[in-house]
Amino acid sequence: MSTESPNRRRLIRCRPVIAALAASMIVTGCVTGDRPELEPVPVVDDAAAEVVLDRLARAGSVPFTATYDIIPSATGATTTAVVRQLEDQRRVTIGDVDYRIDNGSIRTCRLGTDECDDFANDALVSDLNLTHRFWSDGIATRLTVDAGRRIGFSEGRTDTIAGRAAACVDVPVLGGSVVYCALDAGVLARYFNADVSIELTSYTDDVDPGAFAADADPGV
Repeated sequence: MSTESPNRRRLIRCRPVIAALAASMIVTGCVTGDRPELEPVPVVDDAAAEVVLDRLARAGSVPFTATYDIIPSATGATTTAVVRQLEDQRRVTIGDVDYRIDNGSIRTCRLGTDECDDFANDALVSDLNLTHRFWSDGIATRLTVDAGRRIGFSEGRTDTIAGRAAACVDVPVLGGSVVYCALDAGVLARYFNADVSIELTSYTDDVDPGAFAADADPGV
């Protein structure tokens, strides 16, 4: 009668673990071996990009109301978005999709319907090639990736967008340059790439607390 070697039994036990973890992290051994290592965070070695990233990092802590025009290249149609933030409350309305964040809890609803999800359902705006975090860390992540894969020198500059000073960077990547701009206050001011353009059309430091009420006009 044949016997199975201890090494083969150990390999069989490892396979399910590897299959479950391979999609999200690098596995350096079995459960009984070395611990898995997460993919490293890209390091940005681009001074012009860092200026814009520094501003975007402020976006999550400032009170504001901002309006954007979003134009996906596939359709050329303009979708209006309104973003409001006041302390622990945020409301991001993109077309007829309304995201409400209050002290960490989030709810996504279709305006004019009873359709709601108790999570950030970004699939509802995927046709616009963005997420509900497009005005802050959603775009910062894209800039970090583009700055890491640029094929030439980025060009930094300043601009005035929606009557506000903004820091901008043009990042050269395969297929052309991607434009990123952020207000000194922190939020996204402009984003142009091959898939979508996002332009800030109005910005104020004032926020109406009543805008976060369930029955408040979303303003789009």
